[in-house]
Amino acid sequence: MLLAAIQSREPIDFEALISPDITKPGRYLGNELGVIHRDWQQAWDAASVRWALTYPEVYEVGASNLGHVILYSILNSVPGQLCDRSYLPAPDLSQRLRQQGLPLFAVESRRPLHAFDILGFSLSYELGATNILEMLDLASIPLRAADRGDLPLADPAAPPLIFAGGPTATSNPEPFAAFFDFIALGDGEELLPEIGLVVAEARAAGLSRRDLLRDLAQVPGVYVPSLYAPGADGVAVEPLEPGLPRRILRRTATPMPHYAMGLVPHIETVHDRLTVEIRRGCTRGCRFCQPGMLTRPARDVEPEAVIEAIETGMERTGYSDFSLLSLSCSDYLALPAVGVELRNRLADKNVTLTLPSQRVDRFDADIAHVLGGARQAGLTFAPEAGSQRLRDIVNKGLTDAELLRGIRTAMEHGYRRVKLYFMIGLPGETDADVIGIAETCRSLQQQCRDLGRLELNLTISNFTPKPHTPFQWHSVSTAEFRRRQELLRSALRGLRGIKVNMTDPRLSAVEDFVGRSDRRLAPVIEAAWRAGAGLDAWFESAQRTHAAWTGAIEAAGLGGRYRALEMGGWSAAESMQAADLDHFCRQSLPWDHIDSGVDKRWLAEDLQRALAAAVVPDCSFEGCSSCGVCGPELGHNVVIPPPPVPAALPRRAPPSERVARLRFGFAKGGTLALISHLDTLRMLERALRRSGLPVSFSGGFHPLPRLQLALPLPLGVEGEGEWLDLEFTAPIDPEAARQALAAVLPAEFRLLSATMVPVASPSLSQELEAAQWSFSLRPAATNEGQGAKDAGPGMPRTLPEGAGSWPPAEAWDRAINAVLNAPTLPWRDQDKKGRPRERDCRPYLLVLRTTTPKAAAASRALDPLRLDLELEAAIDPQGRSLRPDQVAYWLAEALAIPLTVDSVRRQQLRLRPC
Repeated sequence: MLLAAIQSREPIDFEALISPDITKPGRYLGNELGVIHRDWQQAWDAASVRWALTYPEVYEVGASNLGHVILYSILNSVPGQLCDRSYLPAPDLSQRLRQQGLPLFAVESRRPLHAFDILGFSLSYELGATNILEMLDLASIPLRAADRGDLPLADPAAPPLIFAGGPTATSNPEPFAAFFDFIALGDGEELLPEIGLVVAEARAAGLSRRDLLRDLAQVPGVYVPSLYAPGADGVAVEPLEPGLPRRILRRTATPMPHYAMGLVPHIETVHDRLTVEIRRGCTRGCRFCQPGMLTRPARDVEPEAVIEAIETGMERTGYSDFSLLSLSCSDYLALPAVGVELRNRLADKNVTLTLPSQRVDRFDADIAHVLGGARQAGLTFAPEAGSQRLRDIVNKGLTDAELLRGIRTAMEHGYRRVKLYFMIGLPGETDADVIGIAETCRSLQQQCRDLGRLELNLTISNFTPKPHTPFQWHSVSTAEFRRRQELLRSALRGLRGIKVNMTDPRLSAVEDFVGRSDRRLAPVIEAAWRAGAGLDAWFESAQRTHAAWTGAIEAAGLGGRYRALEMGGWSAAESMQAADLDHFCRQSLPWDHIDSGVDKRWLAEDLQRALAAAVVPDCSFEGCSSCGVCGPELGHNVVIPPPPVPAALPRRAPPSERVARLRFGFAKGGTLALISHLDTLRMLERALRRSGLPVSFSGGFHPLPRLQLALPLPLGVEGEGEWLDLEFTAPIDPEAARQALAAVLPAEFRLLSATMVPVASPSLSQELEAAQWSFSLRPAATNEGQGAKDAGPGMPRTLPEGAGSWPPAEAWDRAINAVLNAPTLPWRDQDKKGRPRERDCRPYLLVLRTTTPKAAAASRALDPLRLDLELEAAIDPQGRSLRPDQVAYWLAEALAIPLTVDSVRRQQLRLRPC
């Protein structure tokens, strides 16, 4: 039975799998704003290729990834192609999938991942590979490409093609090569549709898997590891068949900002805002920065396209925040003009602009003005090094005077807290440079004292050498990292107003070992996954995860190599003579067959320049540095001259007049029952923005719509008679408002009525009198126990040994009467701070009874081990009341059997009579 469930290509039984006791069940619903509503069976049968873009992190991270959203939107716009999504499930769902023998599924179609033709993983971090193996295992797909057979893709028994993209996959795919059928190198906007066309033709022609991979290997930007192998030196990777390119060139594409508004999640995500790319690529030439080397050339987006994407996106999504994205936003010369224009156009929309970490030397009054909005956004700069000399070595192009000027500009515009990024372990670094980080912070605070108190949040990262950078030949030492971290801690102890976060050096060592290795790492990655290493575990138990990785490294016979890296020579390249260094840099590297466009000889020359502390100018704005990127294949820098900065309109507070107040009756059901009360509020706030209704906002630092829900619905509970109040800045017709708001809400959130109430009347929570509930009681699963969360729906419901038989109607009547006649009903739990508390719930119990005899007989015929009940509970002015699970607890005590509650529905919230 379990094998059949795993091998089935039909949609899983979602309702039997996902229940309120799963952590954040809203992660798995696939019901975001922007999802295409379709007949999945019809769309599935009609598609020539079925994609699933799978992000190997929890939903809140994956759904925030701009590239993930853009590629999903593009693939769904290609005729004949169908794209769904999947994310790394949290541990509780992973456990339930394995317990019930169900495969990991895509969130929209709810079909098993093994039913798709192509699964694409984003590999953006070296240690994220273990999460990919977890998802493949949960999907019942062989981990290794060599174990997936040679069946044609249209054969029902054929596994999907598994590929990876993203910066880590592009920079050095060799450690992960054994797990993927192919790698997509570079930008995917044009590459993935081309892959889809090749797969569609091969699928229709019935080509074998290997022949299909041969065809894919001819697509520029596609690397098929099984068609390549290490050469005679055991390091350089060479093609195994004639006609294959010796080096595979990554792809570049023009940014497409209008695809950024594809999806709006109903639950809170890591980046809960509209994000639009304004510039792709960076030519600053920071020698430690892999993204800066792998994304060249720089390509600006036309200012008009950015403005249109933001303005349209804010209207369609209802977000209150938006962000402009680039590796270096400050190098987008149109930023001041675009920012001011957007601030002017959105002045009355109560929105906030944020920017990622930016160049402090370009931070000026114009940029400071456009940041923030409804509330002040955070501000992050990255000096990277604590001395001018070391910043020259890494080609940061930042002086102490520019850093001070940028910080002072920020403080002059109201910022009192700034986040700064630094690194330790950079080539050429001395103890004086490490201490220089503390001296830089002290100097900034002292020289800005006339503007107020400056607080600094420092993030201190350990430099990890990356492929395709001038520092790819650098060596580091975990022991030296620890010493330098302690040196910096000591130097910072005397400073006030500074918070410090340092990266665990053990993480850095494993990251470096994986990122610069070769195909011998495959058994290490698999063994680390089997030992429990996962990306999330670094934050839960660094010791356990480090042990999993190092144990796997030892088991693979690579322990000596790892210890040599971990304890070995610090900055070995710095001690070499020029001729020896040149010979050293000519040696083969595992990633030499990946053509980033940047010439390896230029990287070696730039390492020589670094050792001489020579600065290379930014080729977007000064002369060409001859790195090798620009040409017909990858294109050239596209730098748009700065347009005039428009006159800035004065900032306007959001409208707060209280002219009208409407009370809406609503019902919330279906999948929306699985999103929390706070997420429901977020969904309503975004819907209000999309509706264009004249909503009144509160004042203060973070203005919010004057919106109140009567009483939060517990997670998983449907509500049929709920209430919300909403205030407006102008007179409004209730029915017109109801229709306008209903048009932008999900179908499962139904507005039933709208009536005018006096603006000065008591708050909605004060108007509540009672809640009416319906629910069912069943025996708890044999392995569940009272209040447990592990069994899940669909588990067999039987009475535990020693619990006796299911009570007859008379016994239920006695138990119900005992609860109704009890002088007190004590309930013990904990407050929000974890302190124990006890209260008497008897005053809230008004009515408790079984359903009508006819309804009860019908339900018993379907399920004899079930009792349907109705509850009416009073609500006090503080919103305290009684819930069905509490009643179940007291009934279980009276009957001496474990009970569980399901089919809970709040039928009505009754308001006090006027």
